[in-house]
Amino acid sequence: MTAPRSITTRNALLLILLALIFLISASILIVVDWGARRTMRDLSQRYIEQSANQVQSEMGHFFGSIEEFLNISGAWWEAGLLDYNSRADLQRLNALYIPLLDQNRQITSMMLARDDGLEYLLFRDLRGGDDYEWYNRLVWADRGPDAGYVVRWTRDLKLHSEEPLPDDAKDYDPRRRPFYTGAALGATHWTTPYYFFITKDAGLTVSQKWRDPTSGQTKLVAFDLLLRDLSDFTSKLRPSPNGKAFVLHDDGSLIGLPADPRWTDSAQIREILRKANNQADSDREATLLTPDDLGLTVVRDAVSAWEGSGKSPKGVFRYRSDAGFWWGGFRQFKLQDQSLWIGVAVPEGDFLGEAERQRYWVLAVSTVAVLLALLLAGLAARYYSRPLEALAEQSVKIRDLNLSEAPQVQSRVREIRQLAEAQSQMLTGIRSFSRYVSVALVRELVRRGEVAMIGGKKTSLTVLFTDIRNFTRIAESMAPEKLTRHMSDYFQLMITALQRESGTVDKIVGDGVVAFWGAPDPLEDHAVHAVSAVLTCQRLLRERNADWEASGRPALPTHFGLCTGAAVVGNVGAPERLSYTALGDTVNTASRLESLNIRYGTEILVTESVVAATGSKFVWRRIDRVRLKGKNLITDIYEPLGEATQVSDAARERARTYEEALRLATERHFADAVDLLDTILTAEPEDGPSLRLRTMCGDWIETPPPEDWDGVTRLAEK
Repeated sequence: MTAPRSITTRNALLLILLALIFLISASILIVVDWGARRTMRDLSQRYIEQSANQVQSEMGHFFGSIEEFLNISGAWWEAGLLDYNSRADLQRLNALYIPLLDQNRQITSMMLARDDGLEYLLFRDLRGGDDYEWYNRLVWADRGPDAGYVVRWTRDLKLHSEEPLPDDAKDYDPRRRPFYTGAALGATHWTTPYYFFITKDAGLTVSQKWRDPTSGQTKLVAFDLLLRDLSDFTSKLRPSPNGKAFVLHDDGSLIGLPADPRWTDSAQIREILRKANNQADSDREATLLTPDDLGLTVVRDAVSAWEGSGKSPKGVFRYRSDAGFWWGGFRQFKLQDQSLWIGVAVPEGDFLGEAERQRYWVLAVSTVAVLLALLLAGLAARYYSRPLEALAEQSVKIRDLNLSEAPQVQSRVREIRQLAEAQSQMLTGIRSFSRYVSVALVRELVRRGEVAMIGGKKTSLTVLFTDIRNFTRIAESMAPEKLTRHMSDYFQLMITALQRESGTVDKIVGDGVVAFWGAPDPLEDHAVHAVSAVLTCQRLLRERNADWEASGRPALPTHFGLCTGAAVVGNVGAPERLSYTALGDTVNTASRLESLNIRYGTEILVTESVVAATGSKFVWRRIDRVRLKGKNLITDIYEPLGEATQVSDAARERARTYEEALRLATERHFADAVDLLDTILTAEPEDGPSLRLRTMCGDWIETPPPEDWDGVTRLAEK
């Protein structure tokens, strides 16, 4: 019997590699056309998603920040800052709201209204040219037209003129306006598009109405936004050289116009949105134009194709328009009970040329690769295949930051052996540096295929600063080795609690910890996670401090400062040494809040932005109204009492009593405030905020503050 013909391992691997190469080459030739089409779809989807994200971000800024101003205004009104009783109050109200309108140009005007027919209006009026810029209108419907008047101010807030109400405003009643009639108590209300009373421009109004628990009076705050400003943005956005971005209302009308040579500036856009035959109808629902009305064939066909697919809010679709093919996509943007749709349309011709070039490159590269592979396959099969596969497997583990031990790669080829040794040393080095660098952050950079570079992005974060009270005295009382072990236990407790609530530990500075929520990965309700983490740290530290003191080790009482807001997060430093951190006013505010705990005798202080972002999940005590060092903005600061389900009625009552005492003190009723504070201190003798406020009231009784004192604590620069 003839023995089967033998074959060497090298030749077997060579034949297998050759067969694989020919299979791959044939497959490439078959799928190249399919790949080009897929490339076109991927490119269109990328263009559409990028543009939709850009429009969505702009709309989020355009609409989202306004609702925060409603909450701030509600707090101002509850504090008595927005009451209007005489003309002397006019400049005080202007001083509150003119900076706000200056910083948010999409707000054209704002109103304060009461159920007795009073309305205060502040309007940025550009009709006066250089003569004046700010326009006040005061109307008191129940008292007749003689009770109202109009005041105009120059840009530097000098009085320009004061006049009676114009004829078209003498029968004006704010209680009949759309933003007043549609608002419900305690809820944010967005109107549908309508024409404003003064300018007849198309826009939206957001308002909030509530009932004053003291007087029983209904009060309302409202802000006006011009649709023209949204179209100013969308009409200048080009997803591709000939692409278009636009915004549709749910009724099919355009509230964000796409790019078009017929409107290139704000004045032209304004006339399109006003629609000439309706210019005289203020307070009437706006009759906005549809894509068909404006002759926007591409947009009209995109809407038709989208509606034909069932209005899917995800994915892209291909459609025909203007004797060519386009790619389109829509994304929903919810505005209370209204649906706005961000639309993007991109012509296929904008990236077809790139797809064709990619097709020819694939063919050329494939041909060259086949020829080279035929020459090198034999050598690679014997000398490189096995050790390189092992090295590749180990590289994948390093890429994924899998820091477990890996077997040594053996090879007679010197370069492969050197590479294996270098890779082993690299793995050892990564294990060491993983103790200093966030593994999660590095893993995310590797996953995205990026190198850490200087730069950052603006996003919403909740930032935490901590500090140990009297740490210098504690450190001086312990030997360095014992102090190091003691702080290791402390940081382990803190960092574990913060990371359990998805916090990113930025850095450890001496005895303090800096952390934030909301980056590098987005985190919904990051303020809720942050407050939960801090309350957990507070509870665990109280338990651990008792254990430490029982064992003869000093307690480590800790202060916390939290702030929610916009910050720039990313890599800072020098090209050779980077730090992933957050920068901005939100970070500085959190740091200053932490140091304020000593002044108020508290452990945790947060800004009103944290309270607004967490809703009713926690119970809060408003501690004071302050102007922080280096800031002009006045803010309320709060102390968390715990989760809403865990705070006792007695603690809630003490918090309400303290806040009432704070209000009385602000209104100069110092003796009444002292009486209330004494009731708190009877039950809680060591309550820091109550002790501080009582001392302050005693000082004010002896030496009253000046007449222009507004109750705000101003923290001077050091």
